[in-house]
Amino acid sequence: MKKKLAVLFVIVIGCLAVLVGRLVFIDVKSGDRYEKIVLSNQEYSSTTIPFRRGDITDRKGTVLATSTDVYNVILDCTVINYKEDYLEPTLAALEECFDETELRIVKDSDGNKTQLTFEKIRSYITENPDSTYYVIAEDLSYEEVEAFEAMQEENSLIKGIWFEKEYVREYPYGSLASALIGYTASGNVGVGGIEDSYDDVLNGTDGRQYGYLNSDSNYEVAVKDAVNGETVVSTIDANLQSIVEEKIKEFYDTLTDNAAEGGGAEHIAVMMMDPDTGEVLAMANYPNYDYTILEDEETISSLSQYYSEDELGDMSDTEVMNLANLSLFNSIETIEGMDDSAQTKAVEALKQNFCITYTYEPGSTAKPFTVACGLDTGTITEDMTFYCDGYEQISGHTIHCVNRSGHGMETVSETLENSCNDALMQMSYLIGASNFAKYQQLFNFGLKTNIDLPGESRTSSLIYTEENLSTINLATNAFGQNFNVTMIQLASAYCSLVNGGNYYLPHVALEIQDENGNTVESIEPTLLKRTVSEETSATIIQYLANVVEQGTGSTAKVDGYSMCGKTGTAEKYVLDEDGNATSVRADGEYVVSFIGSVPAEDPEIVIYAVIDAPNVEDQAHSSYAQNVVREILEEALPYLNIYPDQELTGINADKNIIGETDDTDGTDADEITQTEDADGTDTDEADNGTADETGEAGAEDTQDETGSEEETQTQDENGE
Repeated sequence: MKKKLAVLFVIVIGCLAVLVGRLVFIDVKSGDRYEKIVLSNQEYSSTTIPFRRGDITDRKGTVLATSTDVYNVILDCTVINYKEDYLEPTLAALEECFDETELRIVKDSDGNKTQLTFEKIRSYITENPDSTYYVIAEDLSYEEVEAFEAMQEENSLIKGIWFEKEYVREYPYGSLASALIGYTASGNVGVGGIEDSYDDVLNGTDGRQYGYLNSDSNYEVAVKDAVNGETVVSTIDANLQSIVEEKIKEFYDTLTDNAAEGGGAEHIAVMMMDPDTGEVLAMANYPNYDYTILEDEETISSLSQYYSEDELGDMSDTEVMNLANLSLFNSIETIEGMDDSAQTKAVEALKQNFCITYTYEPGSTAKPFTVACGLDTGTITEDMTFYCDGYEQISGHTIHCVNRSGHGMETVSETLENSCNDALMQMSYLIGASNFAKYQQLFNFGLKTNIDLPGESRTSSLIYTEENLSTINLATNAFGQNFNVTMIQLASAYCSLVNGGNYYLPHVALEIQDENGNTVESIEPTLLKRTVSEETSATIIQYLANVVEQGTGSTAKVDGYSMCGKTGTAEKYVLDEDGNATSVRADGEYVVSFIGSVPAEDPEIVIYAVIDAPNVEDQAHSSYAQNVVREILEEALPYLNIYPDQELTGINADKNIIGETDDTDGTDADEITQTEDADGTDTDEADNGTADETGEAGAEDTQDETGSEEETQTQDENGE
């Protein structure tokens, strides 16, 4: 008997040994796999921890765009229904801590929008006992949910309510620099402006919190923290931006419903740059789009005069926002007369950044570049003179100067002071097509500047190449007609004219910071090329100083400051029914402009103003742009600690934002030209307009630096 027991004992021990050995083998070889299988069958929860999108600030740290934490109130019916004792205390706490007006707007069974109420919440809990996620309120501040959290801690019967943290994008200064900053769409997707071009920098990575029951039925939590986005410090100065936006709005409002019913101009835009770095200090256009307009109670309230509460209630927030923005610049009757496509185009036009997306003929602001080309190539010398008799006869066409009777004999400097088309055409013969085309490219005309903003237009199809620069094309191009630019192109090129010949990459980002304010990356000025010699630059500076001191740019002068500058006036084109430019000039419609720099020697700031079709009877006066520039600089120069370097004379003291109403200041109606056929009949330009020999200027094939093709629609005058 004992022997049998001993044998049985040995067998049992042997089996146990084999079993233990097998378990060890399985644990070593396949332990991880079986652990995952076990965990997959256990209850667990997973909660996303959202990242915080980085801020956008101005160069001095003023926050222009930020993300604020908000909370959604979430209802879990399974928890509330777990015990009967939970329902009433929880509903009572909700009613005590939240107002019904804070509850979410929902759709009823008929699809109509309706306000959620506490009674409807009670019904939902009863009718949907298995629901674990139902949003009853959205975008509440922590202060608004804090009281409920305190009650939850004090009363263990308050169950089934939790708070989901999110971030919403806010713009503390409303519409300030809206086209430059851009906005964010759902999912933290940047659209337009810095929000778009630095989307990857501003965005972070979501974290996650995992909770699960382990093998001992203990609840364990694992947390992977979110990585917040980084801050983009822009080159913009918020104070300068405010000054610019205030002045262009004042101009627009002053001329609204002036010569015709409608706004003060189709567009008005201003840029300010540091010529020695390529940094953009201010960039604004008007009309513009206000992404914070839903917070403007006055504007939203005004809509109720035309739309019922139900009609507004049926609109999405985006639809109301678009309608409110359109109503700032159009009558409700005009808006109602637009079809959906027209309304969409009108809204998108408000969102555009005029300074980089619109193209137009520069007019006489291009003349300094022609003179610089001649001086730099030696085809023109400072001691040359040119006789203006009021016109040039080219290929059977008579192209007039602004002074039909002629300016007489002029020095090179005087040709710019008088903005003489005749003399510039004579210069073009000496410069030649090869030199002119070469310097057009050196100044980056026809090419993207590659500013760090999305949507920049490329005018390659709206500029002549050496091969198609005929004599008449070269002549008209020399004084700024028949080719197109963007504001950022011309401003960047002008910076190189007055800084010694250095062409810097224009940019709107100064540095990248982490969430603690530590600098991650400094964005240094990038010198791309030299456009002209230092000697040529110094000569051009003197010529442009004369333009302001004693020429057509005197209206822009700020008393007590030396200043360079050049005026521009360009006749627009008639648009076809699709809004594209034709080759026919629009009688009486002009783009007027002024570009300048202060002080004259070693300038610290460049400013460029463009006004598209000012609402006046006689648009052909660059003085409108000059007045805007002067009014801006009168406030900006003291702020920038740029001190007067000349004696005060009282010049322009009597002028306001639109200048003298009778336009007797002697400023130029300067660059307006007509051509005349051999038989003496006045016609529009002898050429087909802008673009190339075929006159095509509507669709532009553009190509980015990587070589990928993109298609953009451009327009000779308004760039749409």
